[in-house]
Amino acid sequence: MNVPNRKLAGSLRHALPGARVLGQANARGVIEVTLKLRRKQPLPDLDARPAAPLTRDELAARYGASQDDIDQVTQVMAQYGLKTVGASVGARTVRLSGTVSAMESAFNVKLFNYAHAEGNYRGRVGYLFVPDPLKDIVQGVFGLDNRRIVKRRRQPVRGTNTPQALSSSHPSWYVPAQFATRYAFPQGDGTGQTVGLLEFAGGYFAGDLSKFCEKAGVSMPTVTAVSTDGTSTESRDGAEGEVMLDIEVVAGLCPKSAIVVYFSAWTEAGMIAGLDAAMQDKTHNPGVLSISWGAPEGTDIWTAQAMSQINETLKEAAYLGMTVCVAAGDDGSSDALTDGHAHVDFPASSPYVLSVGGTTIVDFTGAAPDVVWMEGDGLRADQGGSTGGGVSDVFQRPDWQSAITITSVNPGAINGRCIPDVAANADWNASPYLLVVDGHVEANGGTSAASPLWAALIALINGQLAGGKRVGYLTPMLYGPAGAGGAPTLGAAGCTDVTSGNNNTASAGGYSAGTGYDAVSGWGTPQGQHLLAAIQEALA
Repeated sequence: MNVPNRKLAGSLRHALPGARVLGQANARGVIEVTLKLRRKQPLPDLDARPAAPLTRDELAARYGASQDDIDQVTQVMAQYGLKTVGASVGARTVRLSGTVSAMESAFNVKLFNYAHAEGNYRGRVGYLFVPDPLKDIVQGVFGLDNRRIVKRRRQPVRGTNTPQALSSSHPSWYVPAQFATRYAFPQGDGTGQTVGLLEFAGGYFAGDLSKFCEKAGVSMPTVTAVSTDGTSTESRDGAEGEVMLDIEVVAGLCPKSAIVVYFSAWTEAGMIAGLDAAMQDKTHNPGVLSISWGAPEGTDIWTAQAMSQINETLKEAAYLGMTVCVAAGDDGSSDALTDGHAHVDFPASSPYVLSVGGTTIVDFTGAAPDVVWMEGDGLRADQGGSTGGGVSDVFQRPDWQSAITITSVNPGAINGRCIPDVAANADWNASPYLLVVDGHVEANGGTSAASPLWAALIALINGQLAGGKRVGYLTPMLYGPAGAGGAPTLGAAGCTDVTSGNNNTASAGGYSAGTGYDAVSGWGTPQGQHLLAAIQEALA
């Protein structure tokens, strides 16, 4: 076909550094892509928690895609030999299936197979183009390039943390209830609450969870594993520890809750599929979602169209009354990149999430506050680790962070969104979490433990709010007034300030803890009962 086409904004791709072209992709191979379409009307940005959440039906009716646009995409793409195999007004998606050659024709692109140390992939370079009749309708195309984009937070197993038999014990492994005591969580067991988890590899294994619950002294929760794109929900690929850590932290704190685990591929399309599944899940309707995966801003991993569309979906979560907790990263201010600059992790840098940093508990039984998590040189590659945090190079600073004066250590950087918003224990050695995986116990940690811990706290708070209310979009509330009690902000009222430590792993520098908000611990570690009281007052 010779239909004129238009460049798709934000679709520019480069080959991954170090990638080597193996050859053109098989022209007859069949692949699927997901298209994100425009909304019927723009979804307004939020600078505060919505007074009343929208239902999924209301969100779709007002701000979803139009059926006319879906039909138009189906008709135009059929002319290229592409078949519509799924569509959603609410998620604004059309899924297309067809041969590589048909995809190349439809989007004016060439697909190649690449070899790379972190995994071979099918990829592309340059921009995508869409047929002229769809130039105002299609906002993103995902799945042509299937490079891995999200990295698990799980740190490599060290010699000192060798997995041990289930019958073994270790005095420095702590179960979630001990963290709940440390952080003064409100009473509750999660009854009536649903916690969602996004996972991009690994699997859920009921046997491991049962053994964990036995050791933690809690009942077995209801866990539902959902494959959002055909990804296995029971892979033993080395990432199962990440999945089980997320599940076990929530189970240990909310054993009567329902836990829904959404599995997707390690790709841009997979991240979008996982988020869409949680947003559209009327059956389970999670009140809080935890994500322990991500990748640095400013790399050849994310495209601008992906970051934009993922951020739009996270905005939908805020409108739906869903709190989204995201791990801030485990490699300090560099976020494991070696270009010398500081980087923050995405989607932790989205203004619509509760970004969770990491701390170390130096005195588990005493009153001393946590310190910023920094082990070794702060890099997992060197058997260390440290909390992510800093200033976004992509997202402008929200109005609710206007009083924050922290500036980026990168030269010429924008006045971007600061992360994290809050923090909790992440240390692997001084104050590790108990993990049961593959039939063994081991110490674990990272911000990927801190994120589900905060998600469990939100679920417990939701359980105590009057009239079935949910905390929802908590993040801007943390930076606003606390009401009675004398604290300057709700974040200060509901958290214990962390004032010691830094996350310096980048040549450009890093960020340090201090009095009040900082870009390594946010407002600090949870003081759960105080946070509950402050939220109840704010929502009264």
